[in-house]
Amino acid sequence: MSPDSLLIAWLLVPYLAAFLAVLLPSLSHALVVGCCGATAWVGAEALITGTTRPLQLLGEFGVPLSLEPLAGWFVLLNGLVCLAVWIEARRQGWDRTGWMLLLVLLGSLNTSFLTTDLISLYVALEVVGITAFLLILKGNSANALWIALRYLLIGNTTMAIYLIGAGLAYAQAGSFAFTALAQLPPGAPLVLVLVGLLTKAGVFLNGLWLPRTHAEAPAEVSALLSGVVVGGGALPLLRLEQLNTAIGELLLPIALASAVLGLIYALAVTDAKRLLAWSTLAQMGLVLLAPAAGGLMAFSHGLAKSGLFLTARQWPSRSLQTWRQQPLRAPLLLTLLVGSCSIAGLAPLLGYAAKKQLESAVPPVITTALVVLSVGSVAVYCRLCSAPLAAASDPQEASGALPWGAWLLMLPLVGGGVLLLAEVQRGWLVSLVLLGLGLFLDQLLERRRQQVSHGLPSLDRLPDLVGGLGLVGAGLLLSIAAELG
Repeated sequence: MSPDSLLIAWLLVPYLAAFLAVLLPSLSHALVVGCCGATAWVGAEALITGTTRPLQLLGEFGVPLSLEPLAGWFVLLNGLVCLAVWIEARRQGWDRTGWMLLLVLLGSLNTSFLTTDLISLYVALEVVGITAFLLILKGNSANALWIALRYLLIGNTTMAIYLIGAGLAYAQAGSFAFTALAQLPPGAPLVLVLVGLLTKAGVFLNGLWLPRTHAEAPAEVSALLSGVVVGGGALPLLRLEQLNTAIGELLLPIALASAVLGLIYALAVTDAKRLLAWSTLAQMGLVLLAPAAGGLMAFSHGLAKSGLFLTARQWPSRSLQTWRQQPLRAPLLLTLLVGSCSIAGLAPLLGYAAKKQLESAVPPVITTALVVLSVGSVAVYCRLCSAPLAAASDPQEASGALPWGAWLLMLPLVGGGVLLLAEVQRGWLVSLVLLGLGLFLDQLLERRRQQVSHGLPSLDRLPDLVGGLGLVGAGLLLSIAAELG
């Protein structure tokens, strides 16, 4: 078989494997591991070779696909996160339905990462949305049912808006290709497509659905949502930014606003899973700041955030108000430290390399803002790492299971940092300064939290979600009108 045929077969095999996992449950584990391993291999190969592989599925009028290093980061992340989720989901007794959904999600995300036309992307993201909806229902509670229905409602509404934008783009350019949309004068087609993709990526007001959904879903599903599902909307946005720098300039204030909003709420919430979810909204804003650094940023964040969510079942409580009085086992606390330090951008972990790459790809003014945001990120994750270490004689220390799935995701963070040790240079000093400032900010805010009984206003009610979509869409149109005027 030719390399192109093998790549197309790799795209299609997860769907066949999902079918077989239902018919032959005894093979389900081997099918999941095989598909996840193949996905990680394809992503790693794209990064190592550094080449772009365009191909056409079903002939000249079929589906255009492209596997380049930027997509390679997301494909590799997809394989690793799904494999880690498989490790942890086995402990929870997932049945054949769960493995089928995991394989469908793996395959549909791979398709969304490689496709370069608006309609094929729409189909892939709709499959991702429906699969995520069914996975959220594994929470088996009335609350999970409402959260899943809300997720599906918002997702379908925004993708209908996206589809209208795709149709307008075709009417004006005669093509559904990303390149055709990027070459059009800024206007309604671009805005409608961006509204849909920003919602799928969980960015700024379009992402207000994200904190509650990711917090209330089962831990393994939260890891998938925050780790790779949001990438289905982020990668097309990065591709559009690459094709037209004006789109990047249009998205820049939205990305920065998302980073600030997510950080403020992560510093204020009292629920540990919501802290992680609001942090995802903030980090996805950083991913969109620069296509040159977006791939590595998404990869390092996805690994760390998925790993942190996978430990949630072993937390004594989700309440951050009593977090500092609840001892954690050494393996669990170590996992929290590695993941938190990587997201905060501290050396010598992979997150530090991603932040440095991002700083070198943005203007100096944005670099200054990134430093301030990094101090805030350290303060956010100080809250998560403030739990004391459980004594060796503590029954909890002896009885807890090791977080093997989370450790699988922490290995690349540590390994990548070790490989880049020679490039760290002043990173140790910078990281120590950021750590000190973050700890100081955390102590100030902790005293403030104890004095103030009310928190920030809730932004995750259904009217807020719908209003956020309208505000961002109107803001994009006004920005375009101002530039054209």
